[in-house]
Amino acid sequence: MAQSGRLEDASAVLGQSHCPQCGDLFSDPRVLPCLHTLCMRCLQDLEPFSAQERGQSALCPVCDSEVSLPLGGVTDLLPDLLAQNQVLLERLRCGGGHVPCDLCGDGKGEWRCLDCKVTVCEFCCQAHRRQKRTAEHSLLPIQDLPPGSSLSPLPVCSLHALEELRLFCESCSLPSCRDCALVKHLGHEMRPVPEVAGRHRAELQGALAKSEPQLEVLEAALHRVQEAEDDLTRSAEVLRQDVEAFTEGYMRAVQEHRLRLLQDIEEEVLRKDQALTLQRARLRQHLTDLRTSTTFTRGLLERGPDLQIVQAKTLVVSRLKELKQGDYIQQVQTEGIVFNPKEEAGLCQGYQVYGAVQRGCADPERCQVRGQGLQSVYQGRLCSFTLSCSTKSGERLEKMGATPKITILQKESGRSLQASIQDKEDGTYQISYTPVEAGHLSISVCIRGRHIRGSPFSVAVRGTWRQHRGIYHCCTFCSSGGQKDARCGCGGRMPGGFQGCGHGHKGHPGQSHWSCCGSTAETSECSGVKDSAPRHLLRTVAL
Repeated sequence: MAQSGRLEDASAVLGQSHCPQCGDLFSDPRVLPCLHTLCMRCLQDLEPFSAQERGQSALCPVCDSEVSLPLGGVTDLLPDLLAQNQVLLERLRCGGGHVPCDLCGDGKGEWRCLDCKVTVCEFCCQAHRRQKRTAEHSLLPIQDLPPGSSLSPLPVCSLHALEELRLFCESCSLPSCRDCALVKHLGHEMRPVPEVAGRHRAELQGALAKSEPQLEVLEAALHRVQEAEDDLTRSAEVLRQDVEAFTEGYMRAVQEHRLRLLQDIEEEVLRKDQALTLQRARLRQHLTDLRTSTTFTRGLLERGPDLQIVQAKTLVVSRLKELKQGDYIQQVQTEGIVFNPKEEAGLCQGYQVYGAVQRGCADPERCQVRGQGLQSVYQGRLCSFTLSCSTKSGERLEKMGATPKITILQKESGRSLQASIQDKEDGTYQISYTPVEAGHLSISVCIRGRHIRGSPFSVAVRGTWRQHRGIYHCCTFCSSGGQKDARCGCGGRMPGGFQGCGHGHKGHPGQSHWSCCGSTAETSECSGVKDSAPRHLLRTVAL
């Protein structure tokens, strides 16, 4: 398609005298069905595109349209008389050719009579002006003819060289000479060429009038496409500038954040180094004290008299016991520095940056779990527990960096259960799971590949969850609207003949509870109706 665009541009530049394919002056130009004109040499070089029932087809090198060729090939294509005339004019203007005189046939045609439509030589031109009938005719030098002027004589018949094609057969839609009209077109409807041309000219003008508005539509559409392309180019340039500005600003922010991270690391290294220096001094002092004490005790045992041993025994034992109680070895700072590249680090120069230095890491021995999900759970009921992460020094971690690994196995079947882990962003994680069968579970909680204290945990799974059949109310008096025979599973009574409980009266648990069993936990399993409560206490539920 790009090549076709170049050929169309070339055709527009060269006009009607040069072939758009080879760029030379037309030589026997022919018109393709797509109305593009090529010289015969270029037409013969076209490769057939496909074979059809009525002949072959080819691709027009100007518009890339598939056009059907006549049965006789490119030689049967319509000759382009306008192009031939344009080539002749071009050669005349350049001095590279001449036409014969239409009157005498011997002289060189130098003048064109615009009234008679003939080309005449200099001698015939003078005679043409002397004759009274043609004296007023307009004669112009051939070189001065306006663009589009025709120099071509009337075409002659290919069978009768002396006969001009002055007739047109309406039945065959072919031009004809007088002799062919009497032989080949005998009995056909024949009309003079000027008459048929006038009618055809009117039809062509009507078709042109219908097509010209489409030119405006296409030109407007092309203009819109050009505007859209220009807008795209401008917007792309703006976007490129935005991207460049964004990336430059972001790189500056990243560099600043890098310096902050390196500074955080240096500060943490300095803090830990100071702590280690202090611990080293304490350990050295403790070691010195212990060596002094053990040396004194060993010398007392080896060389001391009995009286001194008896007198120094209490002092020595007390000192050794005091030194032994110091937990200096367990207090050695072994926590490392952790960098979490995925953690949000806030805004830096207006850009969101990631990556944070965590001062200290979670110690599995200091991490704890709590929640109903590690106690007694029920089959098919969602349960959960909370994991709290702390450093070796007992400080709560705001960000642990690495997600804990939770493994839940059914002991009886060995089936693995899927656990949901939710980071609370405060050093705690909520782990949720749903048991699928009764029995016992083994729940392992690991941090950095190590089990926390107490892991794995054994959890019993009960088969069913007993739903409450009553209502969760503050008291029977309120929930029943003051009915005396309404009762409650808590066993409370109100004076005045009321069978149920009331605020501040005997048996009331002091808070909201279930009417069926008296349980004060709203999300709890029903413990069943108490023996002291009559069967019709559930009437409160109906109310």
